[in-house]
Amino acid sequence: MKGSVKAFPPTALWEVLKDGWKSIMTIEHSPLRKLPPKVGLMVFSVLAVMWSGIFAAIINNPHVFGISAGAHLLVIFGIFITAIIFENAGSYDVPQNYNSRGRGGEHE
Repeated sequence: MKGSVKAFPPTALWEVLKDGWKSIMTIEHSPLRKLPPKVGLMVFSVLAVMWSGIFAAIINNPHVFGISAGAHLLVIFGIFITAIIFENAGSYDVPQNYNSRGRGGEHE
């Protein structure tokens, strides 16, 4: 960075903030990208509750914690449960001639 435009302190600060944002908010750069979905669900749930508490403490309103934590957890659970289902969907073997009828043509 020495001798470049990025070495100028205001620009360097912008680059540090941009790299920090990428490492947290994009999956390609996140250190958590290699976690299995079930562990990721746990980690992101703990982080969501933690940050909801921090935001509620900053604005000094404990009622916001419940709303914020609930909304975060709903979104996170929805995303991760979908990811877990999609990950496991390829492991189910369906017989070639599968139908729901039992012997003699009747439903089971």
